Amino acid sequence: MRNVKYTSMRLNLKLLLSGLLCLLVLCCSSLVHASSSTATSQQEETITVPLKDWNKLKTNLIEADASIKSSNLSLNEAQALTVKQATELQELKIINEEREKDLIALKDINKKQGEELAKASEVITEQANSLETASVSLNELKTELKNNRRTEQRLRRQRDTWAISNAALFLAGALRR
Repeated sequence: MRNVKYTSMRLNLKLLLSGLLCLLVLCCSSLVHASSSTATSQQEETITVPLKDWNKLKTNLIEADASIKSSNLSLNEAQALTVKQATELQELKIINEEREKDLIALKDINKKQGEELAKASEVITEQANSLETASVSLNELKTELKNNRRTEQRLRRQRDTWAISNAALFLAGALRR
């Protein structure tokens, strides 16, 4: 877009310069003819340009001038827009830097949380191992308690059997006497 405006501006400038050059050539040629002629005997020479061509040249010059003014307005608008975009770009860079800082802070927090999670995982693993050991111990104690109850019951039966047999022998002995 900048290239198009630049090309348009160059074209307008070339048209204006061409018109001015034509006008300068006309003026210079009329001055040259005027100075070369003798003041006393000869009449001043003039260039005759058809009115149609003169009006066309004048119109072209006016159009070229208007086109240059329009190009200048467009250029000024483009410059204002460029300044505005530069300001917005600077603001976006500042926002981007702030977000980058926030992102780095979040990454640090995430890293710390990951480390804490790893530590917590290790603690959980240790606790799971401790619970497994405790469970094994409890199962062994349970088995031992069952064995102890059986032993107790067996010993009670033996005691009761011996007590009955002793009582029977004692009664048998007392009856014999």
